[in-house]
Amino acid sequence: MTYRLIEHTADTGLEIEARTLDELFVDALRGLTDCITELEKVAPIKRRRLEVRAGDLERLLVEWLSEAVYLFEVEDLLLSRAEVEIEESKAGFELEAAVAGEPFDPDRHPVKIALKAVTYHQLVVEEVPGGWRARVIFDI
Repeated sequence: MTYRLIEHTADTGLEIEARTLDELFVDALRGLTDCITELEKVAPIKRRRLEVRAGDLERLLVEWLSEAVYLFEVEDLLLSRAEVEIEESKAGFELEAAVAGEPFDPDRHPVKIALKAVTYHQLVVEEVPGGWRARVIFDI
């Protein structure tokens, strides 16, 4: 399981590799939070359940990460941990997750990048030999 920050003109993004699809989505969330602030400073003290549905895996990734951006922007909640389960359904894909994080504290969580949105630009979610790979770009 790994993710790395990628630069993209006026935007930024992540390339993620994982053994399983569930791990890919967990690492994408951790990478998103690490773009916003220092991930290791976000304690998993506040828990909640999230559900996301989409017609394909690319849309599911965008919806998943957009939910995390929404929680940060609206509720000041930074997420640092997740347990994810993705299942294929007749309508596409369903993601259920138990997530944890903590309220944003500017003294403890210095903002690295102000993310505006998760984009579909150059979006990739694909199965590769040995696991899964994704690329996602964020509007900043």
